[in-house]
Amino acid sequence: MLLASPMDLAHSAPRGTVVGAEVEGHASSAPSRCCGQAAMMEVGVQSPTAWPRAAAPEPPHQQEQALLLEVFSLAGAPLCRLRCTGRTTIAAVKRRIARHHDIPAAEQRLVHAGEVLKDAVALEQCCILGTDLPGVGGRISVQCVRTGQSNLARGVQEMRGSHQPDEAVEAALGGVVDTVLRAEHSLAERLRPRGAADLERAIEGRHRAELINWMVQAFEVLKFDDAILHSVVLTLDRYYAIRALPIEVGSIQKLLLSAVCTEMKLAGAEEFPPGHWQRVLSHLCHGRVALKAILETEYEVLSRLGFQVGIPTAVTFLRELALRPHAGEVGQRAADVAMFFLEMAVFDPNVQYGRPLVLLAAGALSAALRVLEVRRPELAAELAEARESALEDLTVYDVEQFQSAEKQALQCEEELLQLWLSNAERNGDTIWGLFYPQLEAKFSRRGAVPGSGAQSAMVARAALERLGEARATGCATPLPRGGGGRGEVL
Repeated sequence: MLLASPMDLAHSAPRGTVVGAEVEGHASSAPSRCCGQAAMMEVGVQSPTAWPRAAAPEPPHQQEQALLLEVFSLAGAPLCRLRCTGRTTIAAVKRRIARHHDIPAAEQRLVHAGEVLKDAVALEQCCILGTDLPGVGGRISVQCVRTGQSNLARGVQEMRGSHQPDEAVEAALGGVVDTVLRAEHSLAERLRPRGAADLERAIEGRHRAELINWMVQAFEVLKFDDAILHSVVLTLDRYYAIRALPIEVGSIQKLLLSAVCTEMKLAGAEEFPPGHWQRVLSHLCHGRVALKAILETEYEVLSRLGFQVGIPTAVTFLRELALRPHAGEVGQRAADVAMFFLEMAVFDPNVQYGRPLVLLAAGALSAALRVLEVRRPELAAELAEARESALEDLTVYDVEQFQSAEKQALQCEEELLQLWLSNAERNGDTIWGLFYPQLEAKFSRRGAVPGSGAQSAMVARAALERLGEARATGCATPLPRGGGGRGEVL
């Protein structure tokens, strides 16, 4: 290839309360005798003395036993313990939770055994897990997931009243943030390739991996934003998926340069002013490919893609999920580690495109938080809150598609951690396994991952163990041992 080596570029780079039981029944009262028995006879109503007597109360052992409902957050934190009956509906439970927590009933999803419980369902239809309290017939554990505004939208709206003009203007957009998020997900889903089979008609997996490996190293030298790498890869992969014939190896460099050219233009003149992006292209190929040839190839690629560019990538969704109010240091550290998982996934089309890109981003962020739990155990509470926030936001993109958001994200997280372990131990069977050391070195320089394969493998195994505990409980963070949520039950 005519592309400059990365070494050459380096030298000339221009978040429990106890709640009382709710009484559920029908309000009733006996007819008043002042109405007059004669008046009642006129309309054919039996006199009260002719009415059947009320049935005697059932013996205590025949009365319906109470159920203990333990409610946890998505992260496994106990919210409350409710004394209910088998006929208590999920809608009634939501109302009780709403009275004691800042979660409106309309924004709650209650999940049991991986299934979202519908409002009309009664607790007796749920699986009874046993009892540990006198007088309580059974215990049910559910998770309460909030499905209202995204954390990003709430963060924007918090800027209302700011004395800074820019913040006040941004706060006015808070009402449309979630609409934009859903539109991004819909667009990304419509144009996402569906795996390696879609790409291999045009380019061999080995050549694609070599090209990405070059980009990882060269873009780091040029200090490109991580989003540019993922955008270029997505543009090229969409082109590969549309093309019916194999691409000649000699044409790959022009395709790459044309995709880079498009992304620099989309980034704007502040980052790549006129004249600068032309010099970058010349620098990338050592001046051996004419700008006219690059622009002609760019036009051909854009024509095939219907001029649909600027498509959201996994990095787009990662930054939206990680961008929440008061995220602080934990949010930034998690985003750095998650970027490592996304960059590792981009080498394998089946991992990259085997699921919605927003789900891949959520899985990468969850894996990153799991890694930080291993490396920074003192931050466990903050990390659990961050995971709950991200997985709740996942439902904002598509509440139907992500009904079991935590289960879906854990599956993706497991795949990414297994992929990391396999490559860190140097026994992976993927085509791009040879390129893993460069990727590990890049992110070790950022402090996102350990600097050696042995240390990475140790952290990956520990993270998988913690993930196994979480999956055994059916929630993103293991429920407290002993059931959790201890306290008075009313």
